[in-house]
Amino acid sequence: MDRLGRGLGGRRRWLSNAAALSGLWVVSGGCYYGAEEGEAYEPWLYPGADLRPDRLVVGAAILASSPHNTQPWWMRATANRVDFFSDASRNLGSLDGLLRELTIGLGCALENGLIAARAFGLAPELALFPSGDDPAHIATVTLGRGTPMRDPLFDAIPHRHTYRGRMMDDPPPEDLEAALAALCEADVRLTFVDRGDKKHVFRSETIAATEAIVADRSMLLDGDAWWRQTAEDIERHRDGVTIDTSGLGAATRALGKMAGRPSPESSGEYWLSATREVHTRASAFVILSTANRADRAAQVAVGRTYQRIHLWATSQGLAVQPLNQLPERQDREQVTGAEPRAQRVLATLIGDDRTGAQMLFRIGFAFDEALKSPRRPYEWVVRP
Repeated sequence: MDRLGRGLGGRRRWLSNAAALSGLWVVSGGCYYGAEEGEAYEPWLYPGADLRPDRLVVGAAILASSPHNTQPWWMRATANRVDFFSDASRNLGSLDGLLRELTIGLGCALENGLIAARAFGLAPELALFPSGDDPAHIATVTLGRGTPMRDPLFDAIPHRHTYRGRMMDDPPPEDLEAALAALCEADVRLTFVDRGDKKHVFRSETIAATEAIVADRSMLLDGDAWWRQTAEDIERHRDGVTIDTSGLGAATRALGKMAGRPSPESSGEYWLSATREVHTRASAFVILSTANRADRAAQVAVGRTYQRIHLWATSQGLAVQPLNQLPERQDREQVTGAEPRAQRVLATLIGDDRTGAQMLFRIGFAFDEALKSPRRPYEWVVRP
């Protein structure tokens, strides 16, 4: 759900300019720094030494996937209860005009918290949207006593990262579709795209949707706002997308850090290039959809499903990357009253006239490792 990748073709031109300036560590206002360094990455040392119930649940939740790593949540926590709230100030603006992705991100955090609670024998009881007068109150998780249920999904929590690099384009394992479908919530439908015309349509239309986003000034700027260029940016915000999570090679990432922050227009060009050359190559593409696309409970279910799938994929040595350009364009078309091109494409891919596509991603075997994204700590997300 956190997806603003940086491409290879256009970025090479930007980086070559930086490299030509000098061999110094500082170029054009940029400065080199190591990957995964600093306090922004300490939450990944999960579960740590503090095993209080609220710390265990919240600590797992903040490691969940979210759109552009916005982490659009805050929580209220006691020893026997954790309440999940959406934080509208951390939304993607015109990239998520209906707050669909924000709500899916809350579902991801909720699923991580539930898995962690069960792993430590806390027997969680879930109530969705418990406050009728507070739409931001997504869920209450009451923590009773139970029997520890450790499983591979829990073990994958501190190792699950979005991968934006190159994947093998070979056919997927023959049982992959069934394995993913078994992880879906009851109301979530999974469409598996791994061959033929539909795979070509998914790829070409995702590229076209990316072009439309880059051409839409508001969408371009709202996405670029979550790019964290420097070590100082990362430590100050502890969210967003970084060079180290962009899927580029180590040498290219180092030069990118030294070159300074690119303009939004250059970033859009890099992302479009990466979409063409890298992000639309994989063993399979997956669409998660629901009967009612606007239903927030359905969006939470999609988030829980996606998080479960990504954790399972991590446990199996598979890489995953969200590719939500088409549903983002569908939302934008709905908000602005534009021709519903993305809606028609998604209906074709799903195989019926429903417009219920909620979450898209690619899955396959990676050529490289996925690096950690910065995370806000417990003290930043828990409020009285």
